[in-house]
Amino acid sequence: FSQQHKSKKTEDNAKRYQKKMKDGNLGSLWLMGTFLVIASTHQRHYATNASNITCGPGTKFNNYTETCQCDSATCQTSDFDTSKVYIAGIFDMLGFDWGQEIFDFTLRLLNDHNDGWHDDILNDGTEIIGTVADAGCDPGMSLPAYWDLKTNWGQPLHGVIGCRCSGATMAVARVAGLENVPVVSMASSSAQLSDVEDFPSFYRLVGADDARGQVGALVTLLQSFGWDRVSVISTDNQYTKDLAASFGNTWTGDIAHQHTVSIKPDGTVDESSVDQALDGVPVDDPRTNSRIIVLLAHHQHSFAILQQAQQRNFQPDTVFVGTAAWAGRFFGNDTNWMPDTPGYIGVVPYRNRDWEYDEFFRRLKEEQMRMGRDMMEELPDYAAETMVDSILALAKALSLVPRQDRYDGKKVLEELKTVNFQGVSGHVSFSPEGDRADPLYSVVNMAHKGKEWNYVGVVSSQSNSANYTLEDICWAEIGCQHSKAPSDKYPVPPTKLAAWAIAVMTIISVLVVALAVKYWRSHQKKKQLKSSISEMQKKMDAMKNIDSELLDLDKQVEDAKRRQASLILKRADLQEMPLTWSDSDETLVEVTPEDDQYWSVQNKLKETMDDAWISKIWRVQNTSLWTYYSFHKDRLTRIGIDHNERHVWHGTSSLDPSIIYNDQQDGFMMQFSNKGFWGRGIYFADKSSYSNSYSYKPSNQDQSERPGSAQGEREMFLAKLLVGNEIYMNRDESQAKAEECKRLTVPPADQHSGLKYNTVTGNTGGSQVWIVYENGRAYPDYLIRYYRGRRDSSRTPFKKREEAMRKSKKSIFEQALPEFKSIIAVPAPSNKVTWEYFDNGWKPYAKAAQTELEATYQAFIGTNNTGNHIVRVQGSEWTYEVDIRTMNQTNIEHSNRTKRDVRRNVAL
Repeated sequence: FSQQHKSKKTEDNAKRYQKKMKDGNLGSLWLMGTFLVIASTHQRHYATNASNITCGPGTKFNNYTETCQCDSATCQTSDFDTSKVYIAGIFDMLGFDWGQEIFDFTLRLLNDHNDGWHDDILNDGTEIIGTVADAGCDPGMSLPAYWDLKTNWGQPLHGVIGCRCSGATMAVARVAGLENVPVVSMASSSAQLSDVEDFPSFYRLVGADDARGQVGALVTLLQSFGWDRVSVISTDNQYTKDLAASFGNTWTGDIAHQHTVSIKPDGTVDESSVDQALDGVPVDDPRTNSRIIVLLAHHQHSFAILQQAQQRNFQPDTVFVGTAAWAGRFFGNDTNWMPDTPGYIGVVPYRNRDWEYDEFFRRLKEEQMRMGRDMMEELPDYAAETMVDSILALAKALSLVPRQDRYDGKKVLEELKTVNFQGVSGHVSFSPEGDRADPLYSVVNMAHKGKEWNYVGVVSSQSNSANYTLEDICWAEIGCQHSKAPSDKYPVPPTKLAAWAIAVMTIISVLVVALAVKYWRSHQKKKQLKSSISEMQKKMDAMKNIDSELLDLDKQVEDAKRRQASLILKRADLQEMPLTWSDSDETLVEVTPEDDQYWSVQNKLKETMDDAWISKIWRVQNTSLWTYYSFHKDRLTRIGIDHNERHVWHGTSSLDPSIIYNDQQDGFMMQFSNKGFWGRGIYFADKSSYSNSYSYKPSNQDQSERPGSAQGEREMFLAKLLVGNEIYMNRDESQAKAEECKRLTVPPADQHSGLKYNTVTGNTGGSQVWIVYENGRAYPDYLIRYYRGRRDSSRTPFKKREEAMRKSKKSIFEQALPEFKSIIAVPAPSNKVTWEYFDNGWKPYAKAAQTELEATYQAFIGTNNTGNHIVRVQGSEWTYEVDIRTMNQTNIEHSNRTKRDVRRNVAL
């Protein structure tokens, strides 16, 4: 009875919408209503055939499987586990060829409650189950896809993510609203979807295409340029017709010309219709002309219209302005038809680039690398960002509803109204109509032929504000770097005089000018000649003096360069080289697994990349670089600044590391740096996982002393950095702070001392980073070649240090105690044993620590190496733990837990 009652209700609702759609003359939606009537008839057919079977509320009987299946968001049958929620992604697979990857990856992150990414969502043991269906950007495909999921998936449907296109979304959202199934779209922007009566269960992560959203942002941008006259060209599909109507209702200026371009049955633009549109633009009369054309069309139609305008040489300084339907989108590989400076400009949903975006994208790239897929340079479209946040919004709403009530769509929709969080696409909350609250839009500009769109500013319709720099925008025909936007119209020409009047005035003017010129030339000739000779003599004298000064400066520069090179060589003769260096004359010296340095480097690499394995380690022994680095270290000490030396990571991206380690003066150079979140500087990171994104990919074609590499291997430096006085700058504090950080070229000044800080530090991508803005304060200590995944024994023969020691027939203690024949030795006299740690040379521990270290050591070897091997030592500033088994010291109070080598020195 319950199933028959349900089917009857669905059929009644479907017929009501069918009548409403037919009265409104909406052909495709009439078909949708008819489809619902047929579907509800099938429901009654199943219920009749299963008259002897009793199914729970919200379920139906399937004659083929002879089981009850969930048929609504309020399904309460015990066949379904309340520890699971079921979400469907319905979008066009062709337009979103990346859509399923983003959808599936986001669900995997949410189901992992131990990865540090929104672990609080559905953390009551609930698992998200997802599936994807093709909507084809067509209501004729999206509605059957939705209905198939509802009736044939065999699972309850807690919500839908999609669709992309507004027409497809309307079909799904209208039907889903009958049963309170939440629909959250990442890109559908039609203003009709704001109607809560027709679409009561619909929410979206973009603004509406009206004054509250994209159209309002477009109008705000046009007005910010000082324009009040435009022409409008649109296409004749429903989406762009609605867009053009909304623009007409919002725009307060003049519309010089308006035309609708026809679309042929095969989906291409009618070329004759395009010609009519362009011919109608009033280019001859400057008093009514506008050089600004607002082009409202999908990208495949807009590109054809722009190409046809260029081919017929239509008004080359026209500024074409658009929306996200084509602005910001890829033009394809054939762009030879474009002008050199297209100057196209438009608004697209805001492309966020804060920590949330960086963190999600970092995890996605790691997944792509782990799975062996091509890695994205960035998320491919704004809709990828809003797809992630659509899933997050729905999951957060479900998380706020008790498990047993999550099939009740009304309760989930009530919680959706309250959702408020910082997402991958920016701040997310919803208006009462289900639209994104206070949506922001990025301003994009096509500066050069066939190049990518440039993001040049941000605009908001609701706050009526636009933030951009005019010099960053390129305009058609006139080019770039202009401090003022071009005019939207041409000046009105003066009233024409009669031909005879012009002739008379011309003759009189010529006679007057001729007489005046004759007199003036006679009077000025001698004066000019004298003045010219005097000025020429002054210029020659000035040029002579300048040339002399330039020669002197050139000589001083050359002398300074020679003097600098000579001083570096002299300092190198006096400078002590690190004790860890070998006697080799090579710049790169391989560090083998038998060396403690090898395992110290590997341990630091694995701190944040536990799946990383070392293929090769080279110690950089560059005397000139070490001398220059030591000079900077001594300079900081002389002026009373703690050099604050750290071991940090640095990836060179596409720059061959040999350029750095073979350099004879600077090593890490500002000349090779790029502009980042904290301006143009040299960036170093605390975590190897962060620098991994910027690591160098070696190839067998590299012209260097390093051997060829295997597939998947990367290289980066472990460097010494003189941090000195540092200032922490939080770029996530505000938009203004982020802009301040991005403009940095030198560190800011200390407000108390007035002196500039040595280094800027901050956090990004889950790691602390340090940025220096001068050469010489970092030394490339080690170059590491590594790979990720399963250990390859041919490249990494030893998994642990102990294995390497056994293989070389030397144990840890045989290295520490070369005078002993076995691991258990007779204690040496206490006055001949010194415990030392390495800090720019071997230094002894205090007397009290010496006694405790030696006693612990003797007790440890006396228990056959099974007893206590940790000694806590109190220094003058820090507390350390010394491990006599691994011969390492750890600073347990320092945030970086700095490690140093330890040795037991026995005098013979």
